Amino acid sequence: MLIFFVYVPMFDTLRLSTLLAKFGTPRTRFVCVANFSTLLTDSGYHMNLILSFAFSAGIILLAMSSALLIATMLNQNIRGANIYRSLLIWPYAISPVVTGAIFRLLFGQESGLINYGLDSLFGMKVAWLTTVNPARFTVIMASVWNIIGFNILFYIAGLQNIPKDVIEAAAIDGANAFQRFWRITFPLLSPFTFFLVVTNTVYAFFDTFGLIFVLTRGGPTESTFTAMFRVYVTGILGNDIGKATAQSLVLFLIVVIITVVQFRIGNRTVQYGNY
Repeated sequence: MLIFFVYVPMFDTLRLSTLLAKFGTPRTRFVCVANFSTLLTDSGYHMNLILSFAFSAGIILLAMSSALLIATMLNQNIRGANIYRSLLIWPYAISPVVTGAIFRLLFGQESGLINYGLDSLFGMKVAWLTTVNPARFTVIMASVWNIIGFNILFYIAGLQNIPKDVIEAAAIDGANAFQRFWRITFPLLSPFTFFLVVTNTVYAFFDTFGLIFVLTRGGPTESTFTAMFRVYVTGILGNDIGKATAQSLVLFLIVVIITVVQFRIGNRTVQYGNY
């Protein structure tokens, strides 16, 4: 399974990145690292990378902070907590493509439900998907909604693993709710936070492609044109497989470097079972 579905495609990608290759034409030409060197001077590609980093930062911060807040509330002894947990986890079962379709129905300028409500209440409509800043906001919010259930699931598991006697002892010592959370709960959740930072980073760089494809197609004026979307445009629409595979390898290498840095930092800051 690993050979045919991981290693063979990986080495084939490496091979294609050194070629001048197109779909439907058996003729190829070896260009060595030319596909990579052109990316060094491509200002458009640099902007796509910067946008990918900005989107990733926004998605990770919003998705994880919101998930931690919701998980903390769901961890309380409230009636119907299991029902709420199940409902909040469901969005993660929806693919990014379907998420994009849902948010297109919500944020469409003429027929979207959000603009219908705004028009009914305030007599205004927002071009969510056809102006720069609203389009970026919509993509980030759709991505957060798609991944937040995954984060909630792990944070709830982490909160339920924290011994209650530790929290009770802090309360007896006079620590208020915020102090108990910041000095006890949050540090003990560090293994889950570290894991979620890594998984959310991978999601933000790669899995948001389907969502952007359905919502904005990289527009308007390439304001949501991420590095992963550029791989699709170069390889599928531009029929340049060599450059597209080179771009995908560069993006993969960037995410690997980010993950390694996260592991290095995590080894110094994450606390495992230090109750």
